[in-house]
Amino acid sequence: MNQVTIEEFYDIVKADGSVNILDVRPRELYEEGHVPGAVHFPLSEIEDHLDDLDKDQVYYVICHDGKGSKKGTEILDKNGFNAINVEKGVPDYPGELEK
Repeated sequence: MNQVTIEEFYDIVKADGSVNILDVRPRELYEEGHVPGAVHFPLSEIEDHLDDLDKDQVYYVICHDGKGSKKGTEILDKNGFNAINVEKGVPDYPGELEK
């Protein structure tokens, strides 16, 4: 499984504002604040929405503490997507969050 630290992820987001970020947390947490540009893609619904994703893209998967994103990354990997797990989670993101 491909992984990046939260610091590496922050640098990637700063350098390229068009990265694909999937926030797999529950809606309430997503709405409280998320990484700029992140799309809400709840872990509980990932397998139902795989058709919404493009296998030619790279997806960074983030959650609250690194556990949900790891599981989400495994599901995407298993289904042929290029997914990268973000270690730790949104509360550890060093940049500003958007609501």
